[in-house]
Amino acid sequence: MDLIALSDIYGDISTLKDFVRTLNSKEKEKRIFIVAGDISFTRNQQEYNEIFSLLSRNSKYVLYVPGDADIKDLNINLPNVINLDRNNFTLEISDIRLGFLGLGGAPKHSIREDEILPNTYDESIPIVKDGILTRLRINIEKIMLNNPHYVILVTHSPPYGIADRSTPITLKESIILEEILLDTEYKGEKRKKSLVSPRRLGSKAIKEFVEYYKPDIHIFGHVHKQGGKLIKEGDTYFFNVSHFSLMPYKLTGRKFFTIKIIKERKFEAIFDSFVIKELHFRDFIEMYL
Repeated sequence: MDLIALSDIYGDISTLKDFVRTLNSKEKEKRIFIVAGDISFTRNQQEYNEIFSLLSRNSKYVLYVPGDADIKDLNINLPNVINLDRNNFTLEISDIRLGFLGLGGAPKHSIREDEILPNTYDESIPIVKDGILTRLRINIEKIMLNNPHYVILVTHSPPYGIADRSTPITLKESIILEEILLDTEYKGEKRKKSLVSPRRLGSKAIKEFVEYYKPDIHIFGHVHKQGGKLIKEGDTYFFNVSHFSLMPYKLTGRKFFTIKIIKERKFEAIFDSFVIKELHFRDFIEMYL
C-alpha cells in the first residue's frame, strides 16, 4: 500500500497532470493520496472539483485538509474523497488498518499581517485553542476504538518547533539578524554562527496534541522552505511534504512524498520530485529553471 502525500498545489492543474502521468495506473487501487492543504488560490469550486476528480480517478482514496488559502468549508462530492478537517477516517487494506485524523487551516501568527486568507485561526485565544484540542482528542479516541496499526495525523500547519522555521521576510529583519549573528569575538577566538531565522510558524495547539497522543506519523505542509524534512521525535515521524507547486522555483517544486506500508509496524518513507530526466540539457533548463 502506498500513501502519496502532496501539499501546496495552489491550483497548478497542469503540473498535477504531469505528476499523475508518472504514476503506474495499474497500482491505483493500492494508492491513497493525502493532500495537506493549499489546494487552490481561488474560491472557484470548479477548480477544486477538477483537482480532486483527477486524483480520485487515480487512487482508491483521496484524503485531504484545506489550507489557509483554501475555502474553509470545502466540500467535494466524490465518494472516495474524504475531508479530514476536524474529522477522522479509518480504512483497512491488505489487513493493515490505518486511522486518520486532521486539522485544516493555519495559525494567524504564521502568515504576514497584511495577508487576508479565508482559513486561519488565532490560537492565542484560549477558547480557540481549547476547541482545536477538544476536536482532535475526540477524533483520535474514535480512531482508537478500531485498534489501528497506524495513527496518521494530517494537518496543513506543522507543529510548533518541528520543520516550521521561516526565513526573514523583510529587509529590516535580515539586517537585524545579520548584525546579531555576524562573527563575534569570544575569548580571543572568532566564532561564526549560521544565519537562521528565529521565526517559528507552527501551531502550538498541534504541538501540544502530538506531544501527548504521539501519533505514529504526522504529515503537514505550509512552510515551504522546510519541504522535504523528515524528523523523528519520540515515537512520531514528522514529514513536511511541501511543496508541490513550482512557486517560487521550478526545480525546487514538484516534491511529493511516499510512505510504503509493508506490514504492521513497518514502512518505508521516500521523498522525491518528478522531472523528465530524459530531456536534452537545454530543454531541461528551459522547462525546470
